[in-house]
Amino acid sequence: MALQGDLRDFSITEIVQLIGQQFKTGVLNVQHGRKKVEIYFVDGMIVHVFSNYRAKKNLLGEILVKAQVITQQQLDQALKVQQETLQYLGEILIDLQWLKKEEVLRVIQNQIYETIYDLFRWGEGHFRFDLKLVEKYRRIPLALSPENALLNVLRMLDEWPGIENKISSPYIVFEKVPAEEMGDGYGMAELGEKISAEEEVVHGLVDGERTIQEIIDRSLLGKYNVFDSLVKLEEVGLIRRVGMERPGLRGIVSGKTFRNISLTVRFGILLAILFLLIISLKPFLRDVVINSRIDKPELNLPRAYSARLHRTKIMKALEIYFMEKGKYPDDLQQLVSSGVLVDRDLLSEDGQPYRYKAHGDGRISLNP
Repeated sequence: MALQGDLRDFSITEIVQLIGQQFKTGVLNVQHGRKKVEIYFVDGMIVHVFSNYRAKKNLLGEILVKAQVITQQQLDQALKVQQETLQYLGEILIDLQWLKKEEVLRVIQNQIYETIYDLFRWGEGHFRFDLKLVEKYRRIPLALSPENALLNVLRMLDEWPGIENKISSPYIVFEKVPAEEMGDGYGMAELGEKISAEEEVVHGLVDGERTIQEIIDRSLLGKYNVFDSLVKLEEVGLIRRVGMERPGLRGIVSGKTFRNISLTVRFGILLAILFLLIISLKPFLRDVVINSRIDKPELNLPRAYSARLHRTKIMKALEIYFMEKGKYPDDLQQLVSSGVLVDRDLLSEDGQPYRYKAHGDGRISLNP
């Protein structure tokens, strides 16, 4: 009998952890409207993902071409081989010796993280896990533990709002800060031990001309890792902003699906028809329509919704703590001590501390 249900009753975290803990092999199908995601497991390890809404630009081959690690001609040849052999594209590229395993592995891992990240943002939908044989990569050592994958995704969910507050657009351009302008102890050589390998890759791609989006395309690190690296490099003074490049029409269109573009065109046609109807009306009625004004209301975030968001943030922090420590904290202050939250996060909208208790059976209670 297949495991199935609703995401409002069981979270993605619970479902993925259950499959991993029971070392199951099969496919987890998650669907919300027309969107569909498939996560493939072998002995409880994640080995592959698929999403039917992923834009062409986010497919493995297109990512590798934009990163300039293969040419469009090489991709076309590999796709032709794939049609004949039904092999995974990444393995074909490795067999042809056009790519290293590490390069393909990096892209696939980022695709898995970003796909699961999307599932967390859905909030609702239906899931079904089917026990079946799954063919895993033969030449790529990919087997992600559900715990590590979930930990990375929860970290992305927790940190992304702060990153987005500091870097709001993928079209910002950075340049390296010249060594002579940095103080003693702040050069690249001195900071080499303090920055990660990913941050070093991103720093190497910063040239004063590339946008963040172009760095994402070239680095194979994924959106989150590039944004996070840029924030840290800017904070330590290795890079600085020099401007923003407005995306051209081609860039805007490439980021939208055909369906979205079609809806936009239809909406524009409808507006044009309405405008023509207005100017064809009698003068006095036209003046009423044109000169009428509706005052913009002041909108505040509903209190109940704001409180729910606050509680969700603490619950996610508790999950992160549990995955790192193997148990829930004795009190919420330990979330602050471990760096997951700050003191103000422990207070409700009324300024009262949250009441928290970890029960012996694994349940937790959290109330304002």
